[in-house]
Amino acid sequence: MGYSINAWPAFKNYQNTRYRNYLYTSQGLRCMGSTWSPLAPLKGFGDDVYLIGGEPHAASAAGTVPEEAREDIIAAEAAGLGFHSCSYLKLFNGEVVRNKIAITDKTVKEGYPKPDVIWTTHLCSQHSKWYQEVSRRLGGIPMYAIDMIGGGNAEKDPKIVNYVSDQIEAGIDWLERVTGRGFSDELFVKAVRNEIKVLVLWGNICALNMHSPAPLDERRLIALFPPAVVDRTTDECVQLYETLLEEVRRMVEMGESVAPDQRFRIVYFGIAHTYGHPEMARILRDAGAEIVASVYTFGTCGNFKGIVDGRWTWEPIDPQWVDDLDLSTRRKAITELAKIVLGWPTWQGVRSYWALESMAKALVTEFKADGLLLAPSRGCETDFRNGYIALQRIFKDQVPTVEYDTDQVDVRKMDLPGAQRKTELFVHLMEARKKGRA
Repeated sequence: MGYSINAWPAFKNYQNTRYRNYLYTSQGLRCMGSTWSPLAPLKGFGDDVYLIGGEPHAASAAGTVPEEAREDIIAAEAAGLGFHSCSYLKLFNGEVVRNKIAITDKTVKEGYPKPDVIWTTHLCSQHSKWYQEVSRRLGGIPMYAIDMIGGGNAEKDPKIVNYVSDQIEAGIDWLERVTGRGFSDELFVKAVRNEIKVLVLWGNICALNMHSPAPLDERRLIALFPPAVVDRTTDECVQLYETLLEEVRRMVEMGESVAPDQRFRIVYFGIAHTYGHPEMARILRDAGAEIVASVYTFGTCGNFKGIVDGRWTWEPIDPQWVDDLDLSTRRKAITELAKIVLGWPTWQGVRSYWALESMAKALVTEFKADGLLLAPSRGCETDFRNGYIALQRIFKDQVPTVEYDTDQVDVRKMDLPGAQRKTELFVHLMEARKKGRA
């Protein structure tokens, strides 16, 4: 019998509440954009700032209201967005086209809530176009996009840190002009510390999966990281992850797991898709094969020690380090925020194949992988298909390695029968390797 996470109801309620606040507020400031952006600057403008992020909202909508998600994607294509463009982009814009929005508690609201500002990042060439299209369709929403360069050891390069910090500082001035609100450094510094603390706490939680049995599986990791991407700037969010960290630590001490039958430990590269295809997850589950580590669930909202002595490590950062940070001025707070964002595994991998390869080697070694599953998304520019094929060549002689194409949410782009056959092959390869060792 698997362990049930006690903290789960509070996590679910946090996400639902944040989305409902955005949908139904009659006053305050609605902000939209990529949640891979530094979020704390928005909170310097008051406690009544409500966020909606493109990636977590699109992913959650696809998982909880799949019928609405399909209609959104089709509507976006009918409105002119290409079949092979990002599925999250199309789902999000499709809601604007249809003038309705669905959230994680399965509420479907007629009438799209218009944001006051768009605050985002240039993650890929489609990403800013995503919000430019939303802005255009809603009559011209003011938009500010940060150019996030990175890769390798970016957070330790003063030129790169200053480049991003200057943009954040200019963005605060821009927000003051377009919102007509004053900026509070006190609220901002508090939000910065909370944002960094949540990212570090999630990294600590993920790193506990190095233990055997791994306390968490991919399905729970996918379910538990949304608060960190929906809004990681609040005291409540920090408390959620502190509580979860203590619970998962106890699980490790007692040898508990949400999926106790772990014959095989899998490292996964790709945007999470197995939750949308239970037939594939069942193949792994029936064989006692669990995804215990992935760049997507770890790196989207977690920070780790990263590159140490020229190699990547998934060892966690001590949360006490966050409490000791010097955030005594606006510029110092901006700089520490820029460093932590540039240090995300997401940014490192997107901008540097060397970093991606180093992350993969560390995942396989540190999480004691029995197999490597590679599932690049056809619709995602940041999901390196060629890079994953290269990883297959690197690791195929070390651990069983299988690669197949997926999509974030659009099953039409996926060879599901072929992917199922490769997943079955993957299980057989891991079984053969384990018998060979025995």
